This record gives sequence, structure tokens and C-alpha cells, in this order.
Amino acid sequence: MPDLSAHNQQLFYTIDVLDEAISGGRKVSFTYNGYGTDKKMHPRKSSNGQSREYIVNPYEMAATNGRYYLICNYDKYDTVANYRLDRITDIKMLDEPVKPAKQVKGLENGFDLPKHMAEHMYMFAGESETVTFRVKKYILNDIIDWFGGGITFFDETDDEVSVRTRVNLAAMRLWALQYALHARVLSPESLVKQVKDDIKEAMANYEI
Repeated sequence: MPDLSAHNQQLFYTIDVLDEAISGGRKVSFTYNGYGTDKKMHPRKSSNGQSREYIVNPYEMAATNGRYYLICNYDKYDTVANYRLDRITDIKMLDEPVKPAKQVKGLENGFDLPKHMAEHMYMFAGESETVTFRVKKYILNDIIDWFGGGITFFDETDDEVSVRTRVNLAAMRLWALQYALHARVLSPESLVKQVKDDIKEAMANYEI
């Protein structure tokens, strides 16, 4: 269990406010922070150098890879955004009602949390696309853990099988590098090229 430090007390308060806001269909405002080289969190700044205030429509809280996220939307965009709960401070629930989820891409037919988590395994924002990749069968447990049960297997041999799924491309690019010894991307071609270039760069740096 986490210790009861000031940081964790702030996290518990953030969760309480978000829970109430999500249940009541209300927007929230907060400060979002990032770590500096001093190993301390600092507020993100606006172009004028002041701490930036984030105002979002909160829909869900979710956990993945041991981290907790807010799944939300900005009024001026029609896409989903994700924020780490432990980097949110100074949160406030507002009187303004949230934007209906049906006006947000991917939420038109209701929010499918398992599907969203499978497509955004590293919680990168952005749209998902259909991706195919070839894997060694000895990592099938990992495949199910990462991508869930909505995947399609095809072209199976004794040692390998191809996989088709919808996933965020930035997340898939990172996953493909992590599993480069055991999997290779087949499509889309743009992702294939990005992963090949990433591997070449990593190899060149390793040789140096």
C-alpha cells in the first residue's frame, strides 16, 4: 500500500473530486505537472509563463501498467485525452456540465473501457488504426495481456502467428520496439517504416 505522504494525500483528494464530478456530470479544472531535473514536479506553463489551467470533461478513471489515468476531453477537440492522476494538483469541480460523450470520437456509442484500454495500452492520445503484426507463439500470453481478447489470429504455423487488432499507432510503435526480438509489424506500411528506422537508430547508438 502507498504511504500517507503529502503527495499521496493529494492523489486521494484528486480521485475523490473526479469521482464526484464524473458521477455528477460536471467539468473539472486542474494544474498538470511534470518532473524537472531536480526530481520535483513543476506545473506546465502557458505561453505567457504562467501555470496553465486545464479544463476538461471527465468520463472515466482507469489503471494500466500500475499507473492511474483520467480519460477526458477538451471542449475545442472531438478526441479523447488521457492524464496521469498522480500529476494532477489543485483540482476543482466546476458548475458547468460535461460535453455529452456521444460528441467525442470513439465514444459515440457509449464508453467501452476495456476496448479503450486495449487500444491505448500506453495511454497515448490519438485515434486507433488496424495493425497487423507477426509474433513468436511463445509470447501469446503477453499478446493477450497487452491487447485483450478482441484480437484476430491468422496464418498460424508451428512457431509463429499473425495478429490483427485496432490500436493507437504511437503505442504500437513503442510496443514493437519493446518486443522487437519476438515480433515484427506487417502493416500499415508507415508504421513498418517507423519501426525499422527506430531499430536502425537504436542499433547505431548501441554500436557507438
